Order: sequence, then structure tokens, then C-alpha cells
Amino acid sequence: MDSAQVTDVSKELDERIVSQIDNAEMQLIPSGTFLMGNPDEHLGDADELPVHEVYIDAFYIDIFEVTNAKYQQFVMATNYPPPPLWHDEKFNQPDNPVVNIKWVDAMTYAKWANKRLPTEAEWEYAARGHLIRKKFPSGDTITHNDANYGGEEGVDIWRWTSPVGSFSPNGFGLYDMAGNVWEWCFDEYSAEFYSVSSKNNPKYGRESAPDNENFRILRGGGWGGSSEDLRVADRWYHLTSGSTIGFRCVKDVIE
Repeated sequence: MDSAQVTDVSKELDERIVSQIDNAEMQLIPSGTFLMGNPDEHLGDADELPVHEVYIDAFYIDIFEVTNAKYQQFVMATNYPPPPLWHDEKFNQPDNPVVNIKWVDAMTYAKWANKRLPTEAEWEYAARGHLIRKKFPSGDTITHNDANYGGEEGVDIWRWTSPVGSFSPNGFGLYDMAGNVWEWCFDEYSAEFYSVSSKNNPKYGRESAPDNENFRILRGGGWGGSSEDLRVADRWYHLTSGSTIGFRCVKDVIE
């Protein structure tokens, strides 16, 4: 198929909600099918293929990446260790995304907030924002007027992270789905996953694993990378963390 099919969800569901624990705004992503992967054989890596049709149940997703202010609520409520760059003025502004977050940190925050991390299929579906076979959340091109990534130009005046929501949202009303920080997904990394994954709500990996044992998926690109990192089909994976890594959460729809 060449076009996404989005299913209407119940009118009883709110398009936007505020999560009760961390008070984060969340957007309803309707159930539907989309083409997952990179349709341009001249771009990307082999692990972005084959392009395949995926069905996703409706879910809510944070409109913004988790900020330092939100993460501080979690730290204060749970006495969880703060991230390593907590006192670095380049990265610790309240409205900027929290960084140096390991996968287990993001999972712990999500459970505290009564949420979870998105699967990479959910993340890509949300990032595409209704667009079909496009390279970026903004379409076939992206510039520093659309996202925060390597360098300072146009709207992108930040050398490091930018305040969340500094650029225009995608078709679902989500901010920073390209650039600013790479975002953790639930899934463990598998180069062959696209060839064997389920069509319905694909997911791969264990709920928990010893720290540093398994690579986990990151999506979206970060402030220090190139525009190619910002492609919606781009898959990165990591064992620990870094100053370009943050996250956002999702929540299941209960009808």
C-alpha cells in the first residue's frame, strides 16, 4: 500500500490529556497501519529494511521530551539518583530535555509516571505524523528551521539542547520528533527484526535485563548529529547513555 490508514477512535477519548503523576501533556495517536522502514534504497542501513506494513493500536504519547523539570519531580519523589549532567549549565535548564539518561532510568521514570517507553514501531508511527513515505517528520527535507541538530543556523540558535517545543510540531502535534535528543524506545536491537516481526504491534525484548547487557533502540537524532540522523526510519542503538540521549513516554488507551 502507498498510504497510511488511520482508524477513527472512540469520540469518548480525549485528543489530549494531562498525565496525573508528572503532569505532562499527551497526544492521542489513533490506531492504524503504516509503512515502517526506509523506502529509499540509496539511504540508510540494511537494518531499516524491508519496508513492511504495521498495525498499531491507539496510544497516548508525550507531546514533549521529558524535561529537566519533569525529571526533577521524579528524583525528588523517589530519591532516584540524578543524571550526571544535573549541574552542567549547558544541559540543566528546566525546559530543556533531560540528558545522560540510561534506558533503565527512562524505564524507571515511565513506571513511576504510570506510563511506559514506546516501542520503536509506535515511535516511528507517531513521528511520521500522517506523512507517507517521507524522509523526515517535516517531509522530504529538513533544515535548522525545523529541528535542533549539529550547528547553529536559522531558528536553531542552540549549540547544545534547546527548550522543548522550540520548533514547529509534526502532523500529530508532537514536538522535537527530529533532533534535540535521541529518544529511548523499549525494544532491544535486532538487525533482522523487520524480516520476522509481527504485523500487529511489533515489540522485541525483555522488560528488564542486566545493565549494559543488551543494546536498546534510540530514535530521532540529537543536537550533535547530522540531518541524516533525523530520518524517521533511522535506527540507532546504545548500551548506556550520553549527553545527546533523552526520552519521552507513552500510555496505553483503556476504553
